[in-house]
Amino acid sequence: MFEFVLWVSTGLVVAGLLAFWWRRDARERKEVELCRRWAAATVWNSDPSAKIVVIARTVGDVASLSDGVVEINAVSTPDSPVAVEAGWYLLVTGWADARDRAERGEPIAFGPGEILDSFPPHTPELVDRLRGRGDRPPGLASRLLGLRGL
Repeated sequence: MFEFVLWVSTGLVVAGLLAFWWRRDARERKEVELCRRWAAATVWNSDPSAKIVVIARTVGDVASLSDGVVEINAVSTPDSPVAVEAGWYLLVTGWADARDRAERGEPIAFGPGEILDSFPPHTPELVDRLRGRGDRPPGLASRLLGLRGL
């Protein structure tokens, strides 16, 4: 009976560790894919009119988009590929033209043709963490041993 309990408990511990590692690996794969999409949008983008903008605030179906210099009020169309929520980042093509039209007072609408990709609010911090910059929480071993820098 003791051997049975020993083997079952060992099997349960190993199965629990495998499930934990599999879930962590799946989360890390999602994070790496998001980082690749961000790099493709910021560094490797061949469209000179494309720009990453942040949704500063939303009121109804009007979103205020900002690139850090200019803020444009844009109407989101019903067939928009992304839910318009404050804090999200959008890769928008034709940003310079939209900025010029907004200065003239024309209404701006971004639909599925202009929004190339969308990113959740935590993306820049995630990219910095995966590239070794920014604030990193200590790992399990360093917390248990009280070491810094591991």
